[in-house]
Amino acid sequence: MSKAKFYILLTLACVIWGATPATGKLVVGSLSPLMLTATRFTIIALILFAWLFVTKQYKDLKPPRAVIYITIAMGFMGMTVHNGLLFTGLNYTTATNTALIESIGPTITTVLAFLFIGERLNKFGWLGIFISCLGAFVIITKGDLNVLLSLSFNIGDLIILACEAAWSAYVIIGWNIHSRISTVAVTAWSGLFGAVQCYLLGLVTGTLWYENITPSVIFGFSYITFASGLFAFIAWNYAANSVGASKAGSFIYLVPLTGAFLGVFLLNEPLSFAQIIGACLIVSGMVFTVRSKVKLKHKEDNLLKRYDELQNLTHEELLEHEKKLSAKE
Repeated sequence: MSKAKFYILLTLACVIWGATPATGKLVVGSLSPLMLTATRFTIIALILFAWLFVTKQYKDLKPPRAVIYITIAMGFMGMTVHNGLLFTGLNYTTATNTALIESIGPTITTVLAFLFIGERLNKFGWLGIFISCLGAFVIITKGDLNVLLSLSFNIGDLIILACEAAWSAYVIIGWNIHSRISTVAVTAWSGLFGAVQCYLLGLVTGTLWYENITPSVIFGFSYITFASGLFAFIAWNYAANSVGASKAGSFIYLVPLTGAFLGVFLLNEPLSFAQIIGACLIVSGMVFTVRSKVKLKHKEDNLLKRYDELQNLTHEELLEHEKKLSAKE
């Protein structure tokens, strides 16, 4: 029961994130993707910088130059590209499809982690990736091979898929930066640089515009900025640090389910059999992949626990022990 509050916070954060595509639909027609992204992250960054100043985390307000370079790249991929594509894609596809396709993000991140930072996967991990990709394929093609043969994909679905690849790149770029500055500082700096890049790109391309600001637009913008961008982020990190990454990661399955539910029942979007099958495949694949990582982690933990035993062995005994391990593998 002592951890119940953390599980409630994790659930709440994922439900809030799941509602982002549906609320984003309220905004995309009134603000250009770059204007929306730039304004949103300017506000988020200013609030987070104020928090760092008030809490006297002055070190994070003057990070090393190498960290600045990393957060510039993170801002480009995670804010400018990811959010720009997200709000562009919402103009062409449904919130339901967006939420379901977004759930392939952890799978893309796992592949990039394997390619660029050497994170190992066992056969179950690769099986999970294959199943998740198959699920995304079913959603994008609507379960119809003619869509593939004629290459008549919904451009919005493809944009959302690219959007998730950009977010995975954001995660990989900053995979070890959290040991150098706090998570709040990473978000503040990457958000600031992402906003500046959006403003510059929008000025060059003439795509910074807004029109017809209604109460529903204000509500949608406030939701994706303060609820999804600030509260859910803080709640997630606070709870995840308390219960552990593996347990927290399992809650992410609530995001696509919430998004699809709201798209169908709040926006009256249709729900097809192909979407249901695709969602089940993606979530099943994610379960395989996460479980494979946990098993690898347990193996590493067991080796660490045997450290005291191993350090007392002679050189010859260590060589013999290594041969036995190699034979088992």
